[in-house]
Amino acid sequence: MKRNTPRDAALIAALFVAGGVCGAGVYKGSGGLNEQHAHLEQCVLASRHSHPEVDARSTLAHLEAEVPICMNGAGYEQALDSKSCGLKLWQGDVFCYAPKSFFGKLVYRIQIRKAESWPRDK
Repeated sequence: MKRNTPRDAALIAALFVAGGVCGAGVYKGSGGLNEQHAHLEQCVLASRHSHPEVDARSTLAHLEAEVPICMNGAGYEQALDSKSCGLKLWQGDVFCYAPKSFFGKLVYRIQIRKAESWPRDK
């Protein structure tokens, strides 16, 4: 039996490259936190524009009710287990939502871990 180690090595290298390209495509295609932040801003603006006659203090009540519904429609669910969110707080932080899709959640978790490891200004 003859072994083709150069051919096998090339096949393995090609599989690694293809896997990396697929992973990068999934990472880029899910949008990540930047796209999630854009959706959140759109939901906040839509809520504010739908109630132009309401004063600033009453606007928060509309935001608390409408923004989670809007984000749900955009493909995100509330992440109440996040450190920056809670049931009593307005869910206006991008970290208060997580994507519903499997790949979106995977990218979200990776980006959350990166964000947690960033140095903070003291």
